[in-house]
Amino acid sequence: MSGSGRFVAVAVCQTVFGLLSASSLAAQVAPPPAEDGAPLLRLVQEAESLARRGDLEQAVKRYEKALAQGAGSADVLNRLAELYLIQRSPERAISLLHRSLTEEPGQLPVYSGLNEAFLAVGRLDSALYYVYQARRIAPKNSGVRSQLGYLYLQSGDLEQARAHLDSALHLDDRNIHAQRLLALWYTQVGQTDSAMSRYQMVLELAPEDVEAHNNIAFMLAAQGKYLEALDWYQKTKALSQDPQLSHAINLNVEAIRAIMDGKMRARYILVQSESLAMDLVERISAGEDFGELAVRFSRAPNARDGGDLGFFGPGDMLSSVEESVLQLQVGQTSPVIRTERGYMLLQRLN
Repeated sequence: MSGSGRFVAVAVCQTVFGLLSASSLAAQVAPPPAEDGAPLLRLVQEAESLARRGDLEQAVKRYEKALAQGAGSADVLNRLAELYLIQRSPERAISLLHRSLTEEPGQLPVYSGLNEAFLAVGRLDSALYYVYQARRIAPKNSGVRSQLGYLYLQSGDLEQARAHLDSALHLDDRNIHAQRLLALWYTQVGQTDSAMSRYQMVLELAPEDVEAHNNIAFMLAAQGKYLEALDWYQKTKALSQDPQLSHAINLNVEAIRAIMDGKMRARYILVQSESLAMDLVERISAGEDFGELAVRFSRAPNARDGGDLGFFGPGDMLSSVEESVLQLQVGQTSPVIRTERGYMLLQRLN
């Protein structure tokens, strides 16, 4: 479970490069057609060799050097833009991709790359613009429609998102990305069973899809189907090679087993004045996050963890704390409690 007391859902993100076309931006880097072709080709080959070994910083320097000396083909520009996106430098990627479209108009993967780059700098309107340009070029491309669905999900326009995802699946019902996004759509509108059914469709197309396994486990746990959730989490862990995801799975499994053992979980804020404690009660009632307020105001040793007390059973905590937590509903915050150490607020998490 996370510090906020909810199970950790980790989405396995797919890069948009190559989504709109069968070929990726980085599919092949063509030799530069210049009089000094041999030296430029060596630079490009060195850059690509470095990139494939994981030395992206040196790869980018080699590609930039080749670019400065005349290797300005669309392939080189696209590959360099991709490396900049991996390095989280979207502004430079945008510049290179614009130049690539000038060199060779109509490249669907480049529109996809511009979408990703503009999303990275928080410009959803520009991201939408370039995917709509891609739709103009390829009106029957299922990948374009699913990308529009994704962008509208990001903007919170669920009606438009659903329309584009339905179109994507009408064009190609084997579009795994659209199937995943539709599952996310069902999750956002609170239709958990439909979301799980959609993830099952993903697994029919891709039996080892990590995201589908993980999110089915997450939703089963949220429904209290703990044994089934544990089984799905074990399947996810066996398939995943992502350390971050494996860590999140371990936390979720630990949380499920603690709940099955009858343990409680809560968090608290400790302050020195009653007036501040009352003010915090009002702020929590108004919708502010308990954990964030704990980080800012609590004087307890676990303040940086949002006041999380972890899981505890009978006798693990002061009797006054256990009794207070038992009287709360999940998510409910206690009245101000006066203690020898100051004034305390408790919130029950399970």
